[in-house]
Amino acid sequence: MSGMARPKRKTEATTLKMTPEVRDLWERCAAQENRSLTNMFEVMVREHARKLKLEQPRKSVATSPTEDS
Repeated sequence: MSGMARPKRKTEATTLKMTPEVRDLWERCAAQENRSLTNMFEVMVREHARKLKLEQPRKSVATSPTEDS
């Protein structure tokens, strides 16, 4: 396989309730850009936050007591 593997990031599961119409729009947006639903949601949230001029939270790096710095 060519190229480097992406580093794995921790994720959190979230449940969303929405109307079937909004779900359909979300699926169509994702399909139009050849994205997964998760990726499309993340892109939309980041774009909206940027419009609102919100800062993105800093990435926290949790280390276990056995890891060396």
